[in-house]
Amino acid sequence: MSEYERVWRAFDNNEVTHSTAHYLLAVASLAESGGRPRAADVARQLGVSRAAVSMQLKTLREHDLIKVGRDNRLKLSRHGADLVARIASKREVLKEFLHQVLGVDLLVAERDACKIEHLVSEESGAALVRFIRFLHSGDEQATGFVNRFKHSTASCPPDTTCRLCREICLLQLSSDEQSPEISKE
Repeated sequence: MSEYERVWRAFDNNEVTHSTAHYLLAVASLAESGGRPRAADVARQLGVSRAAVSMQLKTLREHDLIKVGRDNRLKLSRHGADLVARIASKREVLKEFLHQVLGVDLLVAERDACKIEHLVSEESGAALVRFIRFLHSGDEQATGFVNRFKHSTASCPPDTTCRLCREICLLQLSSDEQSPEISKE
């Protein structure tokens, strides 16, 4: 089995799923805006049924990510709060990288960061923070790099292909959004 196959097969072994991350973030958000939320508050915030929330809360309790009081109020456990902080931090770093560094539209950057926030390792998240700090450091080389990147074009010289474009060119895809067919070189 190739390394690629091992990685995608291990996808389900992430600390939390996308759905779990959103439930935890909802509990945290509701708690920050005053008090301890109930399941109905989470359902309302996420736009899901109370039954769906009940099932997810059971899983969150089993994994010691939330505590449910006698009054049915929800509170993140220490482990849950730590996880929420790491996920929220990675979301912000990814959004910053996509929007401020790469120039991706803010709404697209927010959506993409949301999609991958719980999948990025701590190591990659920390590396992105270091990279963003370097780019914003005022260092002459970093400033030059940022300026050159901002002025780069999304087109390749004719008759050239790079390792990334051997099968399908992402730059071509993003500029040919109207064309449903993609030619392979």
